[in-house]
Amino acid sequence: MNHVVYARDGRDNNFHLIRHLAALAVVLTHSYSIVTGQYASEPLVAQLGRSIGHYAVDIFFILSGFVVTQSLLRDKDLVRFAVSRVLRVFPALFVAVLATVFVLGPLVSTHAPVDYFGNPATWRYLFGATSTLAVDGSLPGVFTNLPVSGVVNLPLWTLKYELAAYVLLTGLAAVSFSSGRIMLPIALIGLALAYLAGRIVFPWPETESFVSNALHLNLSFLIGASAYVLRRRLPLTPVIAILLFAATYASSGTAFYEVSEKIFIGYGLLWLAFMTPTRSTDWSRYGDVSYGLYIFTFPIQQTFFMLVPELQPLSLFAVSVLATLPVAYCSWHLIEKPSLARRGAVADLVRSVSLRRKRSEI
Repeated sequence: MNHVVYARDGRDNNFHLIRHLAALAVVLTHSYSIVTGQYASEPLVAQLGRSIGHYAVDIFFILSGFVVTQSLLRDKDLVRFAVSRVLRVFPALFVAVLATVFVLGPLVSTHAPVDYFGNPATWRYLFGATSTLAVDGSLPGVFTNLPVSGVVNLPLWTLKYELAAYVLLTGLAAVSFSSGRIMLPIALIGLALAYLAGRIVFPWPETESFVSNALHLNLSFLIGASAYVLRRRLPLTPVIAILLFAATYASSGTAFYEVSEKIFIGYGLLWLAFMTPTRSTDWSRYGDVSYGLYIFTFPIQQTFFMLVPELQPLSLFAVSVLATLPVAYCSWHLIEKPSLARRGAVADLVRSVSLRRKRSEI
């Protein structure tokens, strides 16, 4: 007997597995660009114009939108939500940046330690990377002779947009909770229209415009968020997936393509996550190393290629993943998971400080 499948709450899905595959896809794309110095060298770029890493980032944002919205609407505590998001991103990021600046940097830099630490660029990178505001700077003498010259940790560029998505979601949730209306689908439609208008009016480059990236990634996030809000009204069937694919194909070359493509990817992700569960909870018992893979691997890849320039993309991918997995495992169990376990205590502390400040102003 046929039955209609819908997205569900809880952990009975394949999100854990999909998230890790997306992290590996980012590493794979960077393996090609690190060896050749060219983004277009990754095989999928020649076929679709975009790399597998590009789509992996979209997947991260769509999954994040779904899962984070689930967490927020289940608890409805905006302070605890904000604290959770900060603790999810920053503790491991601080460790990754500090290790890069104070351990890896002096070891691989062509500058003497006194010149390395005396250069203002070192401290600019430290502040820019830990704050997520400016991660495209370089460290003095670090990776300067490689094909991807001077790039220290490329994947960090997406983090500020992830944080912006959290802020946007918090604002929408605050309005929703106070008005009794769910604003996420409305916001998604508005953002999609703004994105379309921008793509028609301005020829935005893919990675050179803050506005382009903000709309691009927040659109993916809000697709995931709206999918969670509408999960009980959104049937997951191959027929709809095929229709969305056909719409995406038909819109190729138009301003509607990217929006259509994101909706298709988002729907396809939900279909894969809920239609054919692989008991992802069994995978999750080993911990979530996806974030660790995402923020630690690139400097390790650059270092491997600096030491062994004969490495080919797939070889670099393999050795980098093997080297980073223990680091990511330790990051989850020693930094990320313990930090998240303290979110309740930190949220209570934030409320206490805020309350004392309000009383002092009376």
